[in-house]
Amino acid sequence: MIASASCSSTGAPSNAASYGDPLTWSVKTTGPFGCGHRVLETSYVPPGGLPARRIPVEVWYPTEATEGEHPVYGGLFRDKTALNDVEPAAPAFANGMPVLVHSHGHKGFAGNSARLMCHFASHGWLAVAPEHVGDTLPDAKDPVPLALYIERPLDVRAALDLVRDLPASDSLHGRADLAHVAMTAHSFGTYSGWAVGGAAVDVDQVRADCTSGAVGSCSDGQIDAMKGFFADPRVKALTLMAGAPRSFFATGGYDAVNVPVLMMSGTLNTVSNDKIMEAVTKLDIGWATIEGGCHQLFGLGNTALGDSGCAVLPDEEGFAVVNPYALAYARYQALADRSAEVRGIVEAPTTFSTRIRYVHESP
Repeated sequence: MIASASCSSTGAPSNAASYGDPLTWSVKTTGPFGCGHRVLETSYVPPGGLPARRIPVEVWYPTEATEGEHPVYGGLFRDKTALNDVEPAAPAFANGMPVLVHSHGHKGFAGNSARLMCHFASHGWLAVAPEHVGDTLPDAKDPVPLALYIERPLDVRAALDLVRDLPASDSLHGRADLAHVAMTAHSFGTYSGWAVGGAAVDVDQVRADCTSGAVGSCSDGQIDAMKGFFADPRVKALTLMAGAPRSFFATGGYDAVNVPVLMMSGTLNTVSNDKIMEAVTKLDIGWATIEGGCHQLFGLGNTALGDSGCAVLPDEEGFAVVNPYALAYARYQALADRSAEVRGIVEAPTTFSTRIRYVHESP
């Protein structure tokens, strides 16, 4: 059910250049590649006296394979598009595969937004999603303990380090272009995104949340670890989906982010992004609200959880807004793509889709 971490480097296709310039491919359609999938694993030691941490990291990548086993995410959801452990295509970009790193939500799993990951992979990107162990469907705790506020952004960093350091025997060795990285995040994963982007943590608020029990019990070492700077300068842009404000960043913390931000939410999923827009004064930040969007519009699909109200926006129509928009934003910000289609979507998203309501602020 879970793909092997091993994949030989022999027989990799070498004709990716025949597809032409990937910045000429329309973001509105699936790219020319199929979607390969693997599960890797990495480990590191977090600060704050926390134990060594081992996490799975799921990876989606461009492939020319057409047959193979389909992955199952979270032990429940079979992906009918991605293929496990197939050979990667040669990079379509001159410097290797640009990287998308993704953070899933509370009680989620790495493959929660697999449709988005495969859309990027089909366009020549390497998409990477750490599984936030301790905050997944079978093992999540309420309230989320402070340890996970430390570990989540470090999981993202560890996932990027993993694809950077793959051994020479691995078919993806040297394929990741870590000079061009964008990040997406869903739900509680948006906390990871803000932290990776450089949001400043108010440690006094952390201590107050520990005292109130909002983040469970906390050690002094964990509180001190929250003073650390979680930013990863490899990430050039953030697309944060269906995420609520966090008390840790309330006192100007968002303004410390030093990369452009796009927030997405749905009209049927109130997440109070207006509070973030009111709080920021120094960011290049946009907020797109999608009419008829529910929480899983940005994950498994608008109708995945069986809410009849969400069916007003069918899954395929919803994905046709979210996935091209996220790819266009990543190309615009991380790859400096100023092609007419990408500029039109990023600079005037309401003309791309009548379902989008949009506000923008810049310094």
